[in-house]
Amino acid sequence: MRLRAGLVVAAMAAAMVGALGVPAQAAAAGWTYIGVYTSKYKCVDAGQMWVREGFNEYECSGSATYWELWVR
Repeated sequence: MRLRAGLVVAAMAAAMVGALGVPAQAAAAGWTYIGVYTSKYKCVDAGQMWVREGFNEYECSGSATYWELWVR
């Protein structure tokens, strides 16, 4: 039983490490949709955060009621 629990913990740790590498890999694949924001200020703020995390650029597109964030 302890062996099985150890394997489960190791698999979870490996999955978490793999998830941390996704943004850098996704940056090479083209534009990635992140989500919708209620103001342009919030969209730009989130876009700048994604650029600090490893993406090259961001774009906020939308209107007065919502803004979509795309990164690459």
